Amino acid sequence: MRVSLRWALAAALCIACGCRAVQVPREQFYRLELPSPAAGAGPRAAVLRVNDLQLGTSLSGDCLLVATGTRLMPRPLDRWIAPLDRLVTDALVLGLSRTRRFDVVKNAGDPGNEQLALHGRIVDFAETRTTEGVFARVALDLWLECSGKVVFHDEFTAVVPLSGAPSDAEFAVAGLSQALSQVQAQLLRRIDALGALPTVSAEAAATPGR
Repeated sequence: MRVSLRWALAAALCIACGCRAVQVPREQFYRLELPSPAAGAGPRAAVLRVNDLQLGTSLSGDCLLVATGTRLMPRPLDRWIAPLDRLVTDALVLGLSRTRRFDVVKNAGDPGNEQLALHGRIVDFAETRTTEGVFARVALDLWLECSGKVVFHDEFTAVVPLSGAPSDAEFAVAGLSQALSQVQAQLLRRIDALGALPTVSAEAAATPGR
């Protein structure tokens, strides 16, 4: 009887030790890489307001997504640290501000007036797997208003090849950040193609407008 009890205790101890050795997967949270400051200040013009971007229905969750054709698969343990629309909007505000191309770049809640207002929606923001490889794909449908009138409405898309293990979400986040930077560069070229932009005095920019 003592032998059986000893073996039972030994077996229970082994099971307990084995359970402690198993590592439970933990959620990982990610943010977009912040854009680098511009190398030098260029000509400034206008006050730009970046309004909150709308999020496509298929992107409404907080998990990183893997797209294969029309199928979307979330990475259940890899999540954005904040709502994706908020992250992308904030990245655009900071990125456009750091280009030194505008007198001021405001978000939707900042007081004051503006001459240019950027609106849009996030069409695609996912790791995409195809027969040709694995890519980070970002697509933004954006339109710019100047003094209340639409001056252009375009879709901007960037695709960045991903390196590293497909299971590593950090490569996807780095690729998506790079793709968003490329979309921002496309947007700036589109704005530059408009020619001269309206200017505003510091007093007018500080005047509450909304």
